Amino acid sequence: MRSLLVAVLVAGLLAQPAAVQQALSPTEQQLAAHADGSRAEAEQLLERLVNINSGTMNLDGVKRVGDVLAAEFKTLGFRTTWVDGAAFKRAGHLIAERDGKGPRLLLIGHLDTVFEPDSPFQKFQRITADAARGPGIIDMKGGDVVILYALKALAAAKALDGVAITVVMTGDEEDPGEPLTLARQALLDAGKAADIAIGFENGNNNPANANISRRGFTGWTLRVKGMAAHSSQVFTESVGAGAIYELSRILNGFYAGLSKEPLLSLNPGLTLGGTTVEFNAAQSRGTAFGKTNVVAEHAIVTGDLRGISSEQVETTKKTMHGVVAANLARTSAELVFDDSYPPMAPIDGYWRD
Repeated sequence: MRSLLVAVLVAGLLAQPAAVQQALSPTEQQLAAHADGSRAEAEQLLERLVNINSGTMNLDGVKRVGDVLAAEFKTLGFRTTWVDGAAFKRAGHLIAERDGKGPRLLLIGHLDTVFEPDSPFQKFQRITADAARGPGIIDMKGGDVVILYALKALAAAKALDGVAITVVMTGDEEDPGEPLTLARQALLDAGKAADIAIGFENGNNNPANANISRRGFTGWTLRVKGMAAHSSQVFTESVGAGAIYELSRILNGFYAGLSKEPLLSLNPGLTLGGTTVEFNAAQSRGTAFGKTNVVAEHAIVTGDLRGISSEQVETTKKTMHGVVAANLARTSAELVFDDSYPPMAPIDGYWRD
């Protein structure tokens, strides 16, 4: 089993030092050599995929990326299926399967990126001979290409029949569809049938390492209300601080109380404030209107919370609620959480040879 994992991971590395090559078995050396020889071809495919906009809500673009990869998997003898995402308001998922002897391996990727069609960040750009930038290169079209070329290397070494393989590439990793039970059904089904699962999104930028735990994801929305009045009355007993001052107080309280918590991230990603605020949660965008001489009546901020354990997430929520409750004069605030992915805390002995 260990040799299989090494083979898949080694095949994904594009430039192995000589010392590493000597430590590999003959089959593993063949896999690494194939990966080296396929580098230019793999980079061309990566450029092609990156230049297709596949922001999560660009349903057509996500499907186009899936179609390109499906054609590649078919050349390796995989059966491909497109799981339509209409039921969960997303493009859908690509599943590629190949029967084989021995254990079933699940390889996980995703087709979508965070960059929608109106983003200025759209194209693959070569920086040096060994570096490039572009939307989704790391997160995670590069990982998708690694999966594909690892499998191509295994096929060239006639080692692909040694394991049953399922590949699941979701189309809504960056912004999961609703209901989540439907959006993740295909991945859950594949996971239950697998003996080993490996996700190929970039970890710590070192391909020699594998992550054995994962922080969870919880979205949060904070809505603040203040007293609308002429700005000359701000801070008075009858008007108070206004919504934007209260929003600033709360965010500063989050930073002061939680920014040093190990393995925790708490990020406000969008803020709006003023006399009126309109927010579209589905598209994560909105508008605000206000004047310099009017105390802000409304403010909103949305963000994410990522903790390494369920206990850390719950403790963080309590701390945040405590900060929110200490309102400035004539203001009120409501904090709502939306739990998505649960954390997978590290477990002693979870990873072993």
